[in-house]
Parts: sequence; structure tokens; C-alpha cells
Amino acid sequence: MARFHTLRRCPLTAQFWFLGLDARQGDLTLRGFHKSPTPHGSSRYTLDGLSLHSAGLTLLLPGEPLHFNRRTQTFTRGGRTVPATEGRLHLRAALHAHEAWIAARHGPAYRESLVTLHRPPRPVVGALEPWRAYLSCAPRLIRD
Repeated sequence: MARFHTLRRCPLTAQFWFLGLDARQGDLTLRGFHKSPTPHGSSRYTLDGLSLHSAGLTLLLPGEPLHFNRRTQTFTRGGRTVPATEGRLHLRAALHAHEAWIAARHGPAYRESLVTLHRPPRPVVGALEPWRAYLSCAPRLIRD
């Protein structure tokens, strides 16, 4: 399994941990993500312009797609670095839609129960509060 350098305060550190659990439990395919093999390890999951892979993600935007590289924790668009705040802003709606679907399927306390059940690694624990704040536009979905 690949190792990634993760930033403890980056909300995407927690989001990717949750997405990995969603993939293993079949929730991504159940939601409608198309699973396809890649030459770089894990499968790619694609739905509505959002493409997820263990190494990062791509979001189709008008003009150039937005890429997030998990190894470097950087966003790029058209070969140029995009500030993290701008990159996360572009992603928020797509990730919020996924979290809303997860909460509707499993209940509003589901994500917190995963934290208790699976005891995430330290960088993920450090990223949980920023993740909650990042998706705070849906406080019913992510409880403290």
C-alpha cells in the first residue's frame, strides 16, 4: 500500500480516509461512481466530473480540470499551482453532495461512528476538525 505525506490540518486528509472506507464498503459504487482499473495501484472512481483515486482526485471545471495530488497536498490546474483555499472551494460542492448522500444512507452520526470504530491514524485525527469546518455548511450531516 502506498504511503502518503499528509498534512494534519488539511480537511482532505480526513475526507480521503472516509472515501477509502466508502470504497471498501461499496458505497462509492452504490452511489453511482464508475469503478475502473488504473496502472497506478488502486481503482479510479468517477461520477459527474469528479474522479477519485488513492493518489488524488480530478474535478472537471470549465476550461481546465482541477487536480489534487495527495502526495504533495497540492492543487493544480492547467499545469499551474492553485492555492489550497481556492482548490478546496471548487471541491466543496462535490464533496458536500457525497457527504449528504452518505448521511442520508447511513444516518447523520455515521462518520463519527467510523472514527470511533476504526481509530484513524494521527494525521486523520488532526484533520477531523478542519474537515468538519470545511463541510460546516451542512451541520446536520457532521456532528461534533
